[in-house]
Amino acid sequence: MRKPRLADIQYLGAPGVLCGWENKTMSRFPIGFWNYVPIAEQDATAVQDWVEAGMTLAMGPRFSSASAEETAKMLEILNAAHSAGLQVILCPVESSFHHLESVGEATYRRDCVAAVAALGDHPAVSGFHVGDEPLKGDFAAACQAMRIQREIAPHLKPFMNLLPMLHDIVPQIGFFSYDAYLDAFASNAQPPQLCYDCYSQLNPDAENNAFGGGFEMYFRTMWAHREAAMRHGIDFWTTLLSVAHFRYRCPTEDDFRWQLNTAAAHGAKGILWFFFYMRYPHGNYRVSPIDEHGERTETFSYMSRVCRTFLQWQAPVLQECTLRRVSHFGKGWGGWPMFDGAGRVAKAVSSSETPLIFSEFIHANGAEYLAVVNNSQTESTRAELIVRGRRPNLNHVGWKQVESPLVDADGGGAEHGEDYIKFRCWLAPGQMEIYRVEES
Repeated sequence: MRKPRLADIQYLGAPGVLCGWENKTMSRFPIGFWNYVPIAEQDATAVQDWVEAGMTLAMGPRFSSASAEETAKMLEILNAAHSAGLQVILCPVESSFHHLESVGEATYRRDCVAAVAALGDHPAVSGFHVGDEPLKGDFAAACQAMRIQREIAPHLKPFMNLLPMLHDIVPQIGFFSYDAYLDAFASNAQPPQLCYDCYSQLNPDAENNAFGGGFEMYFRTMWAHREAAMRHGIDFWTTLLSVAHFRYRCPTEDDFRWQLNTAAAHGAKGILWFFFYMRYPHGNYRVSPIDEHGERTETFSYMSRVCRTFLQWQAPVLQECTLRRVSHFGKGWGGWPMFDGAGRVAKAVSSSETPLIFSEFIHANGAEYLAVVNNSQTESTRAELIVRGRRPNLNHVGWKQVESPLVDADGGGAEHGEDYIKFRCWLAPGQMEIYRVEES
């Protein structure tokens, strides 16, 4: 049977939208997940779970773009995703760098051209999945596959995920340093963004780095990707943990909030969660958002609430912002600068002695924003900050981006001076508060 083309299949647009094919960029902060379900086990009804979990980006089920039946089923999922306002990373077996290694460049190009012709112009498509965690033997093919996809479909954003900065990473990647590995990948693959996974933050006693790297590995890998992204003029994304396995614990709602907000505070422009569907019990993996019975777990509720709250609160501001400065207060990890009082924040106190993160952003419209994050996974704190400036004022960014100016201390909000403003705020574990800074 001939593979269906776009012209052969009716596109079902969202209600009130003219049917048609047009390119569409991500209009919301990308929050997605890893999906290992084959298309035989998934259909368009899954989109409702994605929406209610707080996703804006979905990794689609595995399928073959050489199969007319599977391509048509994937189109149904894309139509449902578009109607729901989601973007999708397509996962045909033909787009993987492993397929390139198996069939050679000529056949890989032919297969990618066919895959793009079949679904690549659908407005819900973000890009095609190139692969995950290439080791040194796969590095050249991984870079080549990414370049080929960018050449064939420059309007799409192919996706690949890299290894974190493990303690034994050098022999696995075949480069003398992790930074060299990232630079080589950015130069040779020409990716639209860097993305990696790291889960050591949910190891036992992660704050003290007792097992497998903990906070140190988490923040050091983030630092490396942030610096590499800046060197190459692209964004970085990160994959965070949503399912217990190995020594990693079942994430609580506080853990979800901490992971999402610490990543965003350090400049991450996209988030994926590993992973969403259990499918069947294996190893010591447990309590994924959708379990082996196809039922939503407490993890689904935690993920949903944290992600949907972020999308209604901080995300619309942060997605338009560029990180200018970030520092760790109280205790730091991973090479990020320690607080020295040289930025907007002149002095700070954390009532529970939890560490804090201060981030300064510049909005696309030129506005300046200050974010403070409680860098504890377990303890709440009352942060007291003195922010310097010329008769400065802070406008708190609240729910649905409603701004409220901090008033004088007698009104319970802030203490103003000629060159400072002093205020306090309660922060749950991992909570982020954002303020727009004004000077007169």
